[in-house]
Amino acid sequence: MGSSIPSRTLIQHIYLHIPFCLTKCGYCSFYSVPYHSEKVRNYLDILHKETKLYQDILNLVPKTIYFGGGTPSLLNPHDIQKILACFDLSECEEVTLEMNPITVTESYLKALVKTSVNRISLGVQSFVDTELKFLGRRHTSTQISPKVQLLRDYGYHNISLDMMYGLPNQTTEEVQVSLESMLTLKPEHISTYCLSIEDKTAFYENGVKALDEDQVADIYDLIRKSLMDNGYVHYEISNFGKSGFESKHNLAYWDGNEYLGLGAGAAGFIDGVRYQNDEDMDKYEYDVVSKTIFPGGIEEKPADLEKEYIFMNLRKATGIDLSIYHARFSSDFMQKYKQVIDKYAKMNLLLIHQDSVKISPDAYFISNEILNEFM
Repeated sequence: MGSSIPSRTLIQHIYLHIPFCLTKCGYCSFYSVPYHSEKVRNYLDILHKETKLYQDILNLVPKTIYFGGGTPSLLNPHDIQKILACFDLSECEEVTLEMNPITVTESYLKALVKTSVNRISLGVQSFVDTELKFLGRRHTSTQISPKVQLLRDYGYHNISLDMMYGLPNQTTEEVQVSLESMLTLKPEHISTYCLSIEDKTAFYENGVKALDEDQVADIYDLIRKSLMDNGYVHYEISNFGKSGFESKHNLAYWDGNEYLGLGAGAAGFIDGVRYQNDEDMDKYEYDVVSKTIFPGGIEEKPADLEKEYIFMNLRKATGIDLSIYHARFSSDFMQKYKQVIDKYAKMNLLLIHQDSVKISPDAYFISNEILNEFM
């Protein structure tokens, strides 16, 4: 695959998947494997070879780089910088590293500050110990604040905290505990994730049931109100940030921009071609060694690209920019989707402005129902 990709296409967003974990969380559906130092060394060698493959055909000048996983902070900071050194970082604004609280140590941060990483996404999830135990997290609630303070001490002032809600039998009081504890730490960004029981996860196989939808809706309203009352901008359905601290990398996804995915299981989107690396270490290595680019790549039809653009942009608080939509798809959004727009506008669930269409904040929790009608 790849004959349709113009040579030297400029790529400004790069995702690197680091699949190693100490333990697999019961809710996690992302590709991961148990940590083993020898396997890490081999994986990094393959990753460097894959990067070189794409450097030969693409112009990699990233504005954002994101290390996801897995647990990317299991990598030695020296190895992280070796990966980053493969790219022209002259225009790079944001390099995010996902971390687990247990990997935040003084010795680790002493080395990490010497790298180009300037944003930390910390997998806190909860400040209630019974919830952390249920989720399979290795840290306790009392460990979180010192870890965040340590990050501050080492100069990290762009920190995002993850929070999970909708856990079985979760109460609004428990959510309030996590919210208040999180707000005390004053992170620049907070990502919220409603627990979903996905196929092939331990939770699915063990028959775990998510919280009742009405209760989840109440919790979502509580989260939204609490964070906004404390100065966070609700800029995407699941994401809140202090002004200027929105995730630049994730905004690139939501805006429908191109990105290169590197590593086993990583997905990418370039010149209308969507591809995903194999979620098997041996098959991933085979593809790289055989110089297979854009494995399984499918050139998406214009109609599919349009649907994805609508879906992603209506998740953002700014909604669909009508002029950008018209420039991309040579179509009048208001006319093409008049029936759906009129239906939800009359219900005050869609807000119509001169230059944009957006989902009303009051309808965020039922946004999938609205989005599906556009699909």
